[in-house]
Amino acid sequence: MEKNVYKYARVSTTGQNEERQVDGLKDVTGKLVIDKYSGMIPFAERPSGKIIMDAVNKGKISELVVYDFDRLGRSVPDVLQTLDVMKKNKVSVTIYKMSLKSFIDGKYNQIFDWISAVMVMASQMEYERIKERQAEGIAIAKAKGVYKLHAGKGKLTAEQFEKQHADIIELLNDGKSIRKIAKLVKKSPSTVQRVKKHLDTQKAYSN
Repeated sequence: MEKNVYKYARVSTTGQNEERQVDGLKDVTGKLVIDKYSGMIPFAERPSGKIIMDAVNKGKISELVVYDFDRLGRSVPDVLQTLDVMKKNKVSVTIYKMSLKSFIDGKYNQIFDWISAVMVMASQMEYERIKERQAEGIAIAKAKGVYKLHAGKGKLTAEQFEKQHADIIELLNDGKSIRKIAKLVKKSPSTVQRVKKHLDTQKAYSN
């Protein structure tokens, strides 16, 4: 039976741009599938995640390639369970950013278990830290009466503003420059700068 290599990309919302991941995996030959779902949604419950798990169950996948660990998800139990399923079915998982493979020359790479546990835990902690600081920032902004943000002729709440620019926020959190982000998401540098200023304000309130 012919087995395929799957390339998996994930962004949290439909407003985010998966171009960074897709571009990062462009040199990998395989079938590209993309999910636009939160990393806290179980892998097997996302549309493209279901496609991959179905391929695993039918023995039609030899390798799963993702750009980084957090693309698999942000929940420690779920990601580790997904990796365990891959391991039991001898599906090699490649973390492209780290040049890390779970199987090497047909043998399981034991170091992969240790590294994956550490990285997935760090990813979930980062996710929770970001959400906590956002919630604190919003609460303080409300108390200071600056929770509403002007956007053109109307107004957006901080939550709506962050949802609208979720792609920019994720890239800012990744440490990308304003110019690079503007190019990736195809928005003006001034828009990226405005989002950065908003985040800096929220962080200042929460400190």
